Amino acid sequence: MQGSSVATPQQTLAYLFNADDWEDFTVEWVRALGSHEGRPYLRVKRMGGAGDRGADVAATLTPQGTAGEWHCFQCKHYGRQLAPADAWAEVVKIFAAKIEGEYELPTRYVFVAPRIGITLDRLLINPDKLKKAFFESWDKKGSKLGTDLDPVLREAVGKLAHDTDFSMFQAPDIDNILELHATTPHHVRRFAQPLKPRPAANPAPREQAPHEAVYVRKLLNVYNEKHSLGLETLQQAREHEKVKPHLARQREAFFHAEALRLFARDSVPDATYEAVEEDLYEAVIEIEDDHYDDGYDRLKAVLTTAAAHKPNPHNILAPVVKVIDLKGMCHRLANNDRLTWCKEESSP
Repeated sequence: MQGSSVATPQQTLAYLFNADDWEDFTVEWVRALGSHEGRPYLRVKRMGGAGDRGADVAATLTPQGTAGEWHCFQCKHYGRQLAPADAWAEVVKIFAAKIEGEYELPTRYVFVAPRIGITLDRLLINPDKLKKAFFESWDKKGSKLGTDLDPVLREAVGKLAHDTDFSMFQAPDIDNILELHATTPHHVRRFAQPLKPRPAANPAPREQAPHEAVYVRKLLNVYNEKHSLGLETLQQAREHEKVKPHLARQREAFFHAEALRLFARDSVPDATYEAVEEDLYEAVIEIEDDHYDDGYDRLKAVLTTAAAHKPNPHNILAPVVKVIDLKGMCHRLANNDRLTWCKEESSP
């Protein structure tokens, strides 16, 4: 990894991952693969470990699981390139598992490795040559391939291999694997890569959205208390000169926070956005719980505190969180009844 202080994703996979990391990474990629190819997998299951019978990751296409149509992903994380001999041993395992009733034969068998050797790579793009090379090793005098099997089972494995189309065996290029993995929320967690650009937030809709009901009602309560108004609807508030600029800013902030939440959902691991919002809640809850003359002062104090809050720098989202997002999160928290502006005030 000379010449750069930050490892590339390819270098991270090859030199910094261990076998468990590699299988976890493969599961993340496989889940995206099914959707990318237009036929999402019903289930992606990590099978690796003792007794996996040649399947580290199973991706099923029918409710019958590995007893129906499925794809097998064999994870190989070596400090060297994957060679034909590495592949042959796994081919024998999957054929033996089929004969012994462990699985149906997968319709696709994928070797997943950081580095595929050129000899194996060339064989994999020509199924007939791949099959020929397998049997040259299988039939070679003194070959140890399959010799750990019962003789009857070894003979059955050889027959099944003869009857099988070897185009089922594949090995994708690592750059293609990374390109698809980069579309998942897991990528920024695993690799020192910048977040993809955050799209602009949509403006607040003219009409009140169903999921705005609670925080908007709390804002109307603030305005009614502060200005002795009798506002009942968003539309009434939008048309009132005293409150409409303030209301517009609060709704804009709410929809910025919503846009950040949706961006996080599609870009970073689960609960990343929630961690930012929870951290903000801890920063403002004591402010919200203090005594104020009215709900407007409470709201103002909370928003001022939120605007000065700095998200945890270790959170992946921190660099893209704006002040308006933090204010909007306060309204999301109000929407979830975790913050309230108008309360029965008692003497301090």
